[in-house]
Amino acid sequence: MRGILRGTLYCALCYGSIVAGFLFIACPLLPLLLFSPPRFRKCGDLLFSCWELYPTALLNVFGVKIYVSGDHISPHESAVLVMNHRTRVDWNFLWAAMYQACMPNVACHRLKFILKDTIRHIPGPGWIMQMNGFLYITRHWKEDQGRLSRTLDYLIALDSRTQLLIFPEGTDLTKSSKEKSDKYAVQHHLSRYTYTLHPKTTGFAYLAQHLQRANYLDAVYDLTIAYPDYIPQSELDLIRGKFPDEVHFHIRRISSADIPMHDLTLRKWLENRWSDKEGILKRFYKQKAFSAEIWPIKKTLPLQAAFGFWSILTGQPLQKIGTLTYIKIMTLNNSKKF
Repeated sequence: MRGILRGTLYCALCYGSIVAGFLFIACPLLPLLLFSPPRFRKCGDLLFSCWELYPTALLNVFGVKIYVSGDHISPHESAVLVMNHRTRVDWNFLWAAMYQACMPNVACHRLKFILKDTIRHIPGPGWIMQMNGFLYITRHWKEDQGRLSRTLDYLIALDSRTQLLIFPEGTDLTKSSKEKSDKYAVQHHLSRYTYTLHPKTTGFAYLAQHLQRANYLDAVYDLTIAYPDYIPQSELDLIRGKFPDEVHFHIRRISSADIPMHDLTLRKWLENRWSDKEGILKRFYKQKAFSAEIWPIKKTLPLQAAFGFWSILTGQPLQKIGTLTYIKIMTLNNSKKF
């Protein structure tokens, strides 16, 4: 029971902060889009990066430790980030990793996900991510190609140095998805993976080539996530209060000069990266660490400020609902007297 209360509180605060931020900050910014799209995007990126401090602070409060090793991420680079998708809630811990990974320590890194189209309809998170320029795909390549092309051209025209995160596996690692991956491996005479799924290469290859042709790709960052103890598979696990004690990230930066440009070689390059990632994860689960060199946690003052601000903002709708309910009750009681 205690775990459920703990998990419900965490999810309520996290989700409530998104809704409150959308209603009280993001929506009032919308008129700016009509007059100055670049300024609107800058304000949106700043708002989102400030909000990202809140789930980072919540994880700290709820005792989840995030360990990051490898290369730092430059927030000033136009880059593609590729990451294995171990569970549905990987994104929940990524904000904390980005907070530790980005150097120099600036407020806005402009990270945007490439997500399934259905997610954009989720009240609150889906809306705010649409406003912030996240990319949504339908799994129908002709339509997705057009969407990606328009969004990338828009970001390039704004000269927005954005970090685009894509999960090449297409889904999280489950029993059914692993069976499909193993079947694909048998059909194409590939090795079966234990800790990852065989990546889908079309989306990544298109992203990299489109940015390369515009001379707008500075680097590709290869992120690997691992859970040494408990692995929460879905949001329901978080609601039940089943948090991992630790989440580990390892980051490798590959310069654009070392990224192939031809479609087939790009696809093969990504497949090789995933083969290496499988080996890295195999060693991780034996040693329970990626590297002995773990980056120290940055200053906690921004996290404390974010925790206070977003908690107060999240409480505003609840306070207003409570006040309105109280007024209605008092009005009904007074009407009965007459």
